Amino acid sequence: MKIKLILVFVFSTFCLFGQLKSTLINDQWEYQQRPTDPVSIVSLPHTPRIEPLVMKDQFLGEVVYRKRFDYPLKQGRQLFIHFEGAMHTTRVLINGKEIGEHIGGYLPFKFDLTEAIKDSNNVLEVFLDNREDPSIPPGKPIKDLDFYYHGGIYRNVWLEETTGITIQSTFFQTLQADIKEATIQLDFDLVHHPSWIITPFDVQAKIGNNTVVLNNTQFIDSLNSVHYMGLLRIDEPALWSPSNPALNQLNILVIYGGDTIASQNLKVGIRYAELKTDGFYLNGVKLFLNGTNRHQEYPYIGYALSDNAQKRDAQLIKETGFNFVRLSHYPQAPAFYEACDELGIIVMDAIAGWQFFGPSPFEQRCKEDLKNMILRDRNHPSVLFWENSLNETEMSQRFITEMNQIAKQLIDHDGFTAGWIDHPSYDVYIPARQHAKAPDYWNNYIPKAKAIFIAEYGDWEYYAQNAGLHQTQFSDLTPQERNSRHLRSASEKALLQQAFNFQEASLSNRKTNNIIGQANWVCFDYNRGYSPDIEASGIYDITRLPKYAVSAYQSQLLDPEQKPFVKIASHWTSKASNNLTIYSNCSEVQLSLNDSIISKKKAPFDFEFKTFEEGKLTAIAYQKQVPVASDVVVTPKQPAQIKLQLDTLNFGIDLQKADLVFFRAYLLDANGTIIPNNSYKVTASIIAQDAGLMCPAIQEMEAGIASWLLRTEAPKNPIVINVSLGQLGLKDQLIWNP
Repeated sequence: MKIKLILVFVFSTFCLFGQLKSTLINDQWEYQQRPTDPVSIVSLPHTPRIEPLVMKDQFLGEVVYRKRFDYPLKQGRQLFIHFEGAMHTTRVLINGKEIGEHIGGYLPFKFDLTEAIKDSNNVLEVFLDNREDPSIPPGKPIKDLDFYYHGGIYRNVWLEETTGITIQSTFFQTLQADIKEATIQLDFDLVHHPSWIITPFDVQAKIGNNTVVLNNTQFIDSLNSVHYMGLLRIDEPALWSPSNPALNQLNILVIYGGDTIASQNLKVGIRYAELKTDGFYLNGVKLFLNGTNRHQEYPYIGYALSDNAQKRDAQLIKETGFNFVRLSHYPQAPAFYEACDELGIIVMDAIAGWQFFGPSPFEQRCKEDLKNMILRDRNHPSVLFWENSLNETEMSQRFITEMNQIAKQLIDHDGFTAGWIDHPSYDVYIPARQHAKAPDYWNNYIPKAKAIFIAEYGDWEYYAQNAGLHQTQFSDLTPQERNSRHLRSASEKALLQQAFNFQEASLSNRKTNNIIGQANWVCFDYNRGYSPDIEASGIYDITRLPKYAVSAYQSQLLDPEQKPFVKIASHWTSKASNNLTIYSNCSEVQLSLNDSIISKKKAPFDFEFKTFEEGKLTAIAYQKQVPVASDVVVTPKQPAQIKLQLDTLNFGIDLQKADLVFFRAYLLDANGTIIPNNSYKVTASIIAQDAGLMCPAIQEMEAGIASWLLRTEAPKNPIVINVSLGQLGLKDQLIWNP
């Protein structure tokens, strides 16, 4: 990779943060809900209350966190505290001195500790209030909201030390890119503390193995900043895309007297996106965006996910075959975006909002949130779409126009604006499927915006027959034959119908004029305020176990590099459907029962049985008459064993900070076949110095699997997990060693 630079100067004063030293301070916080409560010691991320699996009355209230620490700050240095997220009104004091207040629960904020910090015995106090406030986005009362917002300091907290010179507002923007050459515009500000003497610095930008020296630094005293804008020409770049998520390390260094006095490190990707009349193009290649929606909620602990838990969600989205995710309906954790960068998932970022426009200063807070969200996330190669409308909310023409102006100024040519109302200010119109009427939906619609992306499909149109925005009505319109809302414990027929609904709607969407992509509703089951049950239209359950719809999506991938895939969608019990469904991405599937061939078929792979016969089903998938994949399902016998498994996916347990991981108990017969039973309860216990349960010890089997949520605290010692199914006298033990 070869690099050239053209440098110009433009002066400005904007606001992100580049630091010299960062220290994670998630451990050893004191926590109280009320002043009369005993003090407990907690680590972050933290939630004020462990909620039940099915939430009906989430925690809303005031809490306080305290952190005691020593920090001998060198003379001339500055120290900031940086919160990745806390819900949603935050007041911060250091050594009894109030240093700032922040309003909003989904985006980062920081305060300067320098003037009040001591070498030792510092006391940092954080007062939080997540009670309902219509002026704070999303603003809608919980009882009417389609999701919950959870309290606490639920993301990481950092101490960030600087020398008084900081790198801010960095923007790595791809202006043009193909396999031969890329043009990158690099913008950043150097901001200095007024006490600094104005001195020339050496400024270097390194990308990959290439170093560019930026000289002739100029300062303006009244603004204390200088803005750098450089054009980088890169020959034969490694381009970022969902199929090849190539990343480069960008290091910006400010050097004085041979010492690095300020730095910023970013992982960046080179990619060039376009909207043309016939679709979305990435790096000159047309790409259909096939994706899903994601709420960041976990069972029991709300938003207080570990970084690895965020990344596991991204892995599941990628493994399902999606190349896109819409973040509904608020900005999410930095670790999730990082995983999307690394895995190759295109992101639609979204401001906080759903069916509500609050009183002043709600509008101004929406605008500030949009600015801060873009400044936080615009250097992620995965983030290409910016949903700057309040989802399913009536908005004035003025508000729509002004929000788009803010977004366009900050993203420049690097990304696209999106909104749920069809307005020419948006690059992409993102209606939900149910916002139109059957049978055409959006098939014949010509947008005012440049393109259409179907932002939600597969749930509401099958649940309430286009009931639109009136979620509390039409409760009688939920026949199983059409409904997509089914827990993983539902019948085989119900789960197959859910999968069929997604497939049917997806195929219908693709007939839409100017469609560039689609996102199903939803990836993971979640809790919601307006209905006291789990919203079960997820293709994964709330504990991140797959339903049949996951196999349906995996069978529809068009990627020629995808591995051959075949899956029998049945446990093959006496309750099995007479119409057996097999999912595969191959051209033919042969099905056998007890080693006798039933038939060999081309898609769709549906096999009829007049009567049920227990035994072994074998599906063999063929490409060009060659067997390339197989799946076997055996009728389960009597329960004989229970087996434990830690569900860490590709991300092991974090050994540096707190982590969350599900562990499962599988009910099996003597041959190791899972028994899809919903009637048993299993008890778990943990023996560990630095781990514990974040859920009830007794869990019900769901389709033969019981799940628990385990929290670890940078474990250095073994974790022993025991489970017992006393009703059947079955036990198992799992020992994890760091």
